[in-house]
Amino acid sequence: MTLLFAYGSNMASSEMQAWCPDHRYLGPARLDGFRIELRRRSIRWRGGAADIVPAPGESVWGVVYEIADEELDRLDQKEGEGFAYRRRSVKVEYEGERRAAVAYEVIDKEPDQVEPSPEYLDLLRAAARERGLPR
Repeated sequence: MTLLFAYGSNMASSEMQAWCPDHRYLGPARLDGFRIELRRRSIRWRGGAADIVPAPGESVWGVVYEIADEELDRLDQKEGEGFAYRRRSVKVEYEGERRAAVAYEVIDKEPDQVEPSPEYLDLLRAAARERGLPR
């Protein structure tokens, strides 16, 4: 089993159910030392897609899941692991403890942030509300 920190579209239960139906949602978590930027141009979302970039003193809220290795392989396909995104080891704050997890980060970042589509932005906002993340 792998602990996954999701901060973009994978926060949404609908996305995770479609790609990893046997995942286990654990709850909200925080990744310190990073911020979210829209550094990937997504064909699927027709606009910018979320990325984590180092930013001392800042943090990113997201969620953690437990995922079996075979489901993580399917998620790798969705995320374009190896050419669009790569898995990166991170430490997240979850229920008062620092836990080792993996998160996806953009490999070849756009030089400037890319405007997100309204659909993508709506999904991120709805997922954050669904998961009870801080404003």
